[in-house]
This record gives sequence, C-alpha cells and structure tokens, in this order.
Amino acid sequence: MFKFLGGAVGIIFVIGLLVVIGILSLIF
Repeated sequence: MFKFLGGAVGIIFVIGLLVVIGILSLIF
C-alpha cells in the first residue's frame, strides 16, 4: 500500500516537473 502510494506520488511529481519545465520554456 505504502509502496503504491510512493509510486503514485513519484509519478505525479515527475509529471508536475515536466509541466513546469514546459511552461517555463514557453515563457522564456
């Protein structure tokens, strides 16, 4: 259960990071 939650959090973190990088690349 905890391992699944950790994996989900990791995936969400990676997707969020990619979105932030995409937004920054559009701005700059």
